[in-house]
Amino acid sequence: MEEWIYSHSISALVEITGVNRFSLYSEFDSKEGILHNALNLYFARYAQPKLYLLDIEADTTLALKNFFNSYLVNKEKHPPGCFYIYIGTEMTDSDVIVKEKLNSYINTIESCLKNIVDRDTELKARGDFLARQLSGLFCSSVSFCLIHTPEERIAYIDRGIKVILNKVK
Repeated sequence: MEEWIYSHSISALVEITGVNRFSLYSEFDSKEGILHNALNLYFARYAQPKLYLLDIEADTTLALKNFFNSYLVNKEKHPPGCFYIYIGTEMTDSDVIVKEKLNSYINTIESCLKNIVDRDTELKARGDFLARQLSGLFCSSVSFCLIHTPEERIAYIDRGIKVILNKVK
């Protein structure tokens, strides 16, 4: 994505999108602005609703599985994985705003994961540790999901959650 953004001119974006140059600059200021706004839109329309999955289910393990699998086993138009993680992997070293947005996104996910873990009295004492581990599982699973079948993704998440949660039992 980084190569595409930086290697294509505004003229190419105008041609690809059909939006005129003035409108692009008026709305986004730059090509990078388009990407930053795309991240905001992704969070609002796609990622944030998935965080609510952690609040719907009372069972910790099932809530975690539903949340992770919502990114990995899609029946929607979106490809499996996470746009934030993909962009962050490519651009955090070269774009400070992307780095800030990615850090905020991961912190939000970790906070939501901590909330679900803290609801379980057996897990609450290690909530911070478990939330960090689950956040790491999230990042790794959405990064590598494209090379696995949906069944392999489900098995990976099931094993990962089981291993992490069993560390305290």
